[in-house]
Parts: sequence; C-alpha cells; structure tokens
Amino acid sequence: LGKIQKENIDETAIGISNETEKALSEYRNIALLGIDSRADDYGLGNRSDCIIIASINQKTKNIKLISVYRDTYMQIEESGSERLDKVTHAYSYGGAQNTLKALNTNLDLNISEYVTVNFDAVIAAVNAMGGVNIEIDSSELKYINDYIDATSQSSGVKSSHITKTGTQTLDGVQAVAYSRIRYTAGGDYKRTERMRTVVTAMMKKAKTLSITKLNSLADTILPKISTNISSMEIVSLIPSIASF
Repeated sequence: LGKIQKENIDETAIGISNETEKALSEYRNIALLGIDSRADDYGLGNRSDCIIIASINQKTKNIKLISVYRDTYMQIEESGSERLDKVTHAYSYGGAQNTLKALNTNLDLNISEYVTVNFDAVIAAVNAMGGVNIEIDSSELKYINDYIDATSQSSGVKSSHITKTGTQTLDGVQAVAYSRIRYTAGGDYKRTERMRTVVTAMMKKAKTLSITKLNSLADTILPKISTNISSMEIVSLIPSIASF
C-alpha cells in the first residue's frame, strides 16, 4: 500500500457548489480516468480517453457507471484561463484536479475522488483476478486481434488471438483490446459501452473472490494506479465489496 501513487488535490478548487453538494448528498461519485499513457506515467500531457463516473447510491449500495465522451466540449482551465475544449484535454492541462473541476462545473456534480489507470494497470488487474467473462460478437472479432497485437506490443505482456465469438474468459491484454474497439456500428458510443462492460465484468468477478485473493489483487494493482483515496479507505472497502 505504501507504493500507491497518491495525489492530494485542492478540494476548494474543483468546482463543487454548495447547492450541488446538498442536492447530491446521498451519492458518492468517483471519477474513473483511463489515460492514454502506456508507461508508468500519470502526469500532465496525458489525455483521459476514458472518463467514467462511478455513482454510488449510499443508501441502496447500487452503482451506476456513467460515461463522459472524451470529445465532449466543456469549459476547461488551461494556464489559468478557461477555454472551450474537449474534456479529454483537461487532464493534459492540469491532471486529475483539472478534470474533476471540468466535470463538476460543467455537469453540476460533486466529484472529489478519482482513480487514474492506464493500459498497464488494467492488464494487471484483469490478470490478477484470473480474467473476466465477456461476450464477443462477430463485428468485434473482426477488429479485436489487431488491438491485441498492439496492446501486447506496447505493454510487453504476451497474449493470444481470439478465434471465436460468444462468451469467453479474456485475459488482461484481451480485455483492454476489447475496450479499445471503435470501428463497429455505434462508434464511440459503443466503445464507451465496452469500457463499462469491462469494469462491470471486473466487479462481478471481484465479488466471487475470497478476502485473501482480494488482498492479493489490491497488492498487485494499487501501486499501478494514481488516486486521492486513502489506503485506509480502500482497504476498508474490501470486506464490503459484495454489498455493492
């Protein structure tokens, strides 16, 4: 846990209004940011190509995953002034804090927590839990193997091609490759759906794992993420994961 990449953000500078905080008091919203960095680099200059808001209803424990399309134009801050730009660039200009500010001020949200991952972190997480079950259709099969090759090459993690359609267990490289497919019908709408499908499959798999296996999983992936959520808070959530 000591290896976790922590970033303290200024909660007075992320654009949460008093009205929004009151209106959304029953919801814990956490930004899941997938950046286009292949290396162990979470700094400025990386774009958040994947933005998912994990919205937890604190009463019912239900979670909704809400995608924000990376090319959505918002008022975002760059070098002290605001401009209309694609929200994916907010991270590049000012990291997670700037992304949270863009989401909160443009969409009236109350996000003060985030988790940033890159390709390598997702690969490691999926592999550490023994893969995830995902259905591949014929249109996806046409493209996924090229993405598997590209992801394997950039990550240095070996994988294999997928040769059939239907539900199957994907390893980390295959799961990332699946989430990168963008040329089927639906374009980026469908691509963001695939990202949510992978996250949902991971949550479903995690709920079947023992506490020992979950601790091992945390030990594997926490050093590979950047977050402002404390280690104590993360560990305290592990025993209750099945209730979400």
